[in-house]
Amino acid sequence: MNVESHLEKIARLESLRERFDPLQDFELWFWAGMTAGTHAVNAALHLAEVTAGTDAYPMQPGVYQVPQSDGTLAARFCALGDVLHVGRPKIEAPVPEDVASMMHLMETVEQYRDPCVREGRAPDQAIIEACDAAVRACLRLLNERMKGMQHAH
Repeated sequence: MNVESHLEKIARLESLRERFDPLQDFELWFWAGMTAGTHAVNAALHLAEVTAGTDAYPMQPGVYQVPQSDGTLAARFCALGDVLHVGRPKIEAPVPEDVASMMHLMETVEQYRDPCVREGRAPDQAIIEACDAAVRACLRLLNERMKGMQHAH
């Protein structure tokens, strides 16, 4: 995806996330935050020119759905564009410090995915606060990167 598409999705996901009660609607709140953070990481990677921001949508590491001239999507092997999750696929190129921090923040969030969403661990206020703080910090770093790029031009 391109940076503008990532930003649009972040805005929609953040709006959705605000409507959920983090404890009562944990799974939906969690997925919206994790997905928004992953979009932020992808946008930052594109802005840093580490990955390509194209109109291809990741399915599996290295496999993307690519728009065709007839309006359909077709699975294709492509160079690294969007990551599905931090570390999937692994990025071999050097990553700027702020983007590496964003990736670490998303690892903080993702550590709760399996226990709380898939394995039945009940989330508590500490988990909610840790996830919320990490997503907010990730989005703040993306905003700082974009502001820095505006001032550079």
